[in-house]
Amino acid sequence: MKSVYGPIRSWRVGAALGVDPICRQPKVCNLKCVYCRLGHGGMMITDRCRFVDEKQVVEEAREILNEEDVDAVEIRGTGEPFLARNLGMMARSLRALTDVPICVITNGSMLQRKDVMDELEDFDVVIVKLDASDEKGFYLMNRPHSSIRFDDIVKGAIKVKAENRCDIRVQVTFVQANMYQAEEIARTCEDIGVEMVYLSTPIKIEGQDLTKRDIIDLSRYFRSFKVRTIFDDDID
Repeated sequence: MKSVYGPIRSWRVGAALGVDPICRQPKVCNLKCVYCRLGHGGMMITDRCRFVDEKQVVEEAREILNEEDVDAVEIRGTGEPFLARNLGMMARSLRALTDVPICVITNGSMLQRKDVMDELEDFDVVIVKLDASDEKGFYLMNRPHSSIRFDDIVKGAIKVKAENRCDIRVQVTFVQANMYQAEEIARTCEDIGVEMVYLSTPIKIEGQDLTKRDIIDLSRYFRSFKVRTIFDDDID
């Protein structure tokens, strides 16, 4: 496995340098989402750890950025990125290498932690996953560690927006099980105050994925936002 890879074609941000601050197999996370592309095994933790050497990450990123043009740096992990206690250090160092946006995709479970909040200023874009509108739906879809509450995720996202730490956006992954919550999820996005929403479905996991028509139909609940879907430009 490599901590730095690409450029890849990201349906969220375009040509991206990918960074994985966890780089573990099986995964290390604090949720066990029903649609996880990494499977349902792995280690479930809530304490932050140092998984990879940030200096090595920066050097590998420097080599690629010196040779390739990218639209963004996209940080997403084999697990929750903010479980990496050196993530903020990585982001600061990556920012020094390039003028393109530094983006991170997070499940939002750690946004209320002071150390995480302080690190958010090192990112240009934070994309928070939001697959439910209440605690019941959250447990159904994301199967969190027992210490994690849905309301805390929403409160953390609202705080990030209110303090203008970075550009906060939401990504919703739809499967059959949470389609009925689309309207309520859109209302939660309004409560947070985001402008951009990404709509996804696990297209490579048989039995979990929705069709392009399904996603287009669901997008009507998100008309008040800028919307991008996983089917735009046929990028996966």
